[in-house]
Amino acid sequence: MSYIRELERVFAGRLRINHEPPEAFQAESFDALVRGSTVRDQRCFAWIEHGKKYYVAYHVSQLTKTEETLLRLLLTNHQDETLEKPRWQEEIHAALREAPEPFPRAIRIEDEVEETPVPWSWPVYLIGVRPHDTPKEDTRQELQSALQSLAEASSGEFYFTYDQALVVCVFPRHADEDMHSPRETAEALVDGLVSESFIDARAVYSGAVRSLPELLLTLRRMLFVVMTAEALTPESRVLTAQGLGVYELLFGLRPHLRQAYAAHTITPSVTMTLGAELEQTVMTFVACDLNMSETARKLYLHRNSLLYRIERIRELTGYDVRRFDDAVTVWAALLLRRL
Repeated sequence: MSYIRELERVFAGRLRINHEPPEAFQAESFDALVRGSTVRDQRCFAWIEHGKKYYVAYHVSQLTKTEETLLRLLLTNHQDETLEKPRWQEEIHAALREAPEPFPRAIRIEDEVEETPVPWSWPVYLIGVRPHDTPKEDTRQELQSALQSLAEASSGEFYFTYDQALVVCVFPRHADEDMHSPRETAEALVDGLVSESFIDARAVYSGAVRSLPELLLTLRRMLFVVMTAEALTPESRVLTAQGLGVYELLFGLRPHLRQAYAAHTITPSVTMTLGAELEQTVMTFVACDLNMSETARKLYLHRNSLLYRIERIRELTGYDVRRFDDAVTVWAALLLRRL
């Protein structure tokens, strides 16, 4: 293979590529070596190329961390491109690469999606995982490991496919099995990723799904929901495919409409004068349903101090956020400035 020869040339004898695992790794399973394994001062990775198994091994001290990362990314990406994926996985990846929509209504009828075989029985529920603040390629093994542990703990079947947009988990629902609810499973997954793998991630779950066309539409919906949360409700870690209400409406606006509304409602100069403190006051006041006492408690303010801030907001913007219409107007403008 030309790319294998090129690897050997670039790394100038510092790694070895063979069809058999090195002696120190012969007790390891192929799947374990795909994830990577280290024995004393040696490291080994495995991959499949046109049906043949390959193993690359090297001494840890021979490659820098950057070279290791580049090597692993190359092998992972190359394997992804050469391995033939099941049709259901290809359909999922194709759906996730379409423009996300809040309420998708159509699929590609000509692809005969309904007839695509799947390895599970209907109905299923879905959990989508989207790591953030971390390159997604760096989290693949950790995610797979955490998801596998979760599936084993729930004693249920489990199907997994990795896409840059959304890691997709398919859990068949069986009436005679004592399985966690989708929300409980999503919460356990997010907590486990943080505590065990130090991966900060967001999860979105669905209700019962009964066909592959419905699954593809649901995934596009889930991706839109999780992208909305990333932009407008970053504190949200576990989401439902039912959605985020008005946040989705704001996120779905065309960029020029977002900018025009925000600038018209509160000019950039006024926004700068408001500052982080008054902006937080508006956001907390709306989150507390315009309840003065609850807002003061959450902001650790005396009621009179909160009243002073609200009056200051009115002077600067012309809106009295104690009125519902004014509060929503200012809240929406401030949110749209985040996009």
